[in-house]
Amino acid sequence: MEGWTTKVFGNWTMKRYFRIYRELWRMNFSNLLAFRMHLLNSIIANIAWSSFGIISMLLLTSKTDHVLNWTRNELLILAGAYHIVLSIFYFFFSRNFQMFSDIVYLGKLDAILTKPIDSQFLLSLQQMSYTSIVRFLIGVIFLCYLFWSLQISITFASLFVFVALLLLSVIILYSVWFSVLTITIWFGNLSNLTELLYAFNTIMRNPGDVYRGTSIVLYIIFFPFMVILTSPVKALLQKATVGDIIVPFCLAIGLFIFSRMFWKFALKHYTSASG
Repeated sequence: MEGWTTKVFGNWTMKRYFRIYRELWRMNFSNLLAFRMHLLNSIIANIAWSSFGIISMLLLTSKTDHVLNWTRNELLILAGAYHIVLSIFYFFFSRNFQMFSDIVYLGKLDAILTKPIDSQFLLSLQQMSYTSIVRFLIGVIFLCYLFWSLQISITFASLFVFVALLLLSVIILYSVWFSVLTITIWFGNLSNLTELLYAFNTIMRNPGDVYRGTSIVLYIIFFPFMVILTSPVKALLQKATVGDIIVPFCLAIGLFIFSRMFWKFALKHYTSASG
């Protein structure tokens, strides 16, 4: 285990990284409490966005019983899962990715690379969005309400697979974002990449079957976003096939390894702020 962690993270062990990350949690929580008005505004914004997302899905499905192979109730469950995955992603990664291009463009990456810590780790996890917990709770409460009101039974096994696939979905989403933003190593002024990726996140709100009629190029581009929620929801509804479980697993591992290798490759071409 020691040798594996040393190979991945350099000369630092996993235990030290957990200790560093714990301190980052404390620092971020202290900063959160220092600006209480910002905290209140963020909570209100998360409640508003979550409510808008759920209400919009209710309105969109109010005149139809099903879309392709998905019933209205399944689409509502998909909407609840969407907020759960997105809240986890926002909690851990969103604020860091928003600063990504500025860090590279303004030469702040130099300081990160000189620190005795893995640069991808620090770039990805140095800041957290605690108020995203509100969005997570709304998604969980909405799902619980749906299953209670619709009298849908779930088993421990389906719930376990659902949670596992959600975690894999977060890894897929992280890997795609980090890989795309790594391009700023060569094109530092591409600050609008995050806006493009936020737009792509909305693809998750729809079942993957919706995009099967698109061109092969678009289908390949959309595919990671299509898998992110479709597979977990199918597992929760006990409709998942073996492929619905294997594909997200392989995709998460493959994309994460690619993001890691692509970042290492990009750093070899990084010329620092001084040129």
